[in-house]
Amino acid sequence: MTVSTDIGLDATASERIATSLARLDERQKAMQAAADARHGQLVAMLAEFVPRAEIEAKQAATNLRIDAVVERMDKMEARTWKVIGSVLGAAGTAVAGVFTLKIKGG
Repeated sequence: MTVSTDIGLDATASERIATSLARLDERQKAMQAAADARHGQLVAMLAEFVPRAEIEAKQAATNLRIDAVVERMDKMEARTWKVIGSVLGAAGTAVAGVFTLKIKGG
């Protein structure tokens, strides 16, 4: 009996069954290897996963800090303009005083 590469017509029934079982075993091993690889990918993805609630909490905390900084900057700006107004008012008062003395004295 000759053996062909495809074990088809010239093989006995037990050889065909053994060959089919071997092929099925190889396919099953290949599918298991693919499933294991995919499982590894999913585990790696889950390791990097961050829950949405945690992200939203960090975003809210960041927004609060930004709002506090903006509020402080607004207060500093208001104080700066008050100081500039006071300086200009004092200078204007001094200039008005000089003119008043010149007019009255002169």
